[in-house]
Amino acid sequence: MALDELATNWLLALIAALLAVLVLDTTGQSFVEPLAPIANVLALVTFLAFVLATGAFLVYTASFKNE
Repeated sequence: MALDELATNWLLALIAALLAVLVLDTTGQSFVEPLAPIANVLALVTFLAFVLATGAFLVYTASFKNE
């Protein structure tokens, strides 16, 4: 498995887990209260992963700039 496939699968898994928690949020508070800390961590990790991926992409594209 290539590194890009691993990173893609990891990001998709984080997004899927976050969406699962959001779906549980619509079913009622009794399901969500124990998962609230996990949802916060998933949201933070997903956001940070997005920021890192965006930054890496911008650095990668800037490396092609002609001087």
